[in-house]
Amino acid sequence: MTEQAVAQWLRQNDNFLILTHIRPDGDTLGCGSALCQGLEKLGKTAYMLRNPGGLRNFEGFLTFRWAPEDYVPEHVIALDIATEDLLPQGAHQQYRGKVEVCVDHHPSNEGYAQELCLNSSASACGEILYRICRELEVLDEAIAKALYIAIATDCGGFIYSNTTPETHRIGAALMEYGDFRKVNKHFFQTKSFKQLRLESMVLGSEVFFEDGKVCIGVISLADKASVDADDGDCEELASFAAAIEGVGCAATLRELSPGEWKASLRSVDTYADSNRICGLLGGGGHAAAAGATVHGSLAEVRQVVYQAIMQVLKG
Repeated sequence: MTEQAVAQWLRQNDNFLILTHIRPDGDTLGCGSALCQGLEKLGKTAYMLRNPGGLRNFEGFLTFRWAPEDYVPEHVIALDIATEDLLPQGAHQQYRGKVEVCVDHHPSNEGYAQELCLNSSASACGEILYRICRELEVLDEAIAKALYIAIATDCGGFIYSNTTPETHRIGAALMEYGDFRKVNKHFFQTKSFKQLRLESMVLGSEVFFEDGKVCIGVISLADKASVDADDGDCEELASFAAAIEGVGCAATLRELSPGEWKASLRSVDTYADSNRICGLLGGGGHAAAAGATVHGSLAEVRQVVYQAIMQVLKG
């Protein structure tokens, strides 16, 4: 489904529910906020399904219109969700198999929606939503800010390897609508004391392999509890580990519940294909950044992740 076709579908229909993925990041939330506001400008009824993930970092920067509990949508659209396993809490039973349109940029998308608008060359789903909102002629300062947050956070402030010339062009076009210096300061130049403590814990837990080119770090439930951190405080830990000099592939294991771990992979300069590694673990994403959920003890999970990394590295 093309971006133009998605825009036409949105114009022709009404009463939408927008889904964002579990443990939401700036891309899925920014896209959801932008699309919801855009549809409202068109006189449509549109809500986002309430996401219980870490939203604190986005307060004051994104506008959310959560669906009432008794809301019955006519159309369900998923944004930045590669697999139904990533649907947020409360959506698995109610909306599995009912997503009409999915807009995504993950090459690992499983094609679960009735219609898929996929552009795996986009740095973020926000790039695709920008073109859809432009086609709908709804862009304004608030929507532009939401899309800027979606794109900028997914490409690390325009420095990750997924950043393209088109990414910069879209970012510049969005900046024509407002002054986003506060956005940049908040998301890229400010860290809470909790986040700094968590980074210290990850650094202290790192185990290095392959002459320092591969590292695996850990954040446990006890670590998070010790600084009263939530999932939102942990989102950038994988990128932090990948910034260590000499590291080509960084895996950060974050304990979600006893025996359940989120493995976040980051690859530097195409050293390893994170998407292929996480595919072996039942997850996916992009070559430079991907994730998977792995079950077992810490020792078991660390070994499984290490073996997956080595399997891809050795071809």
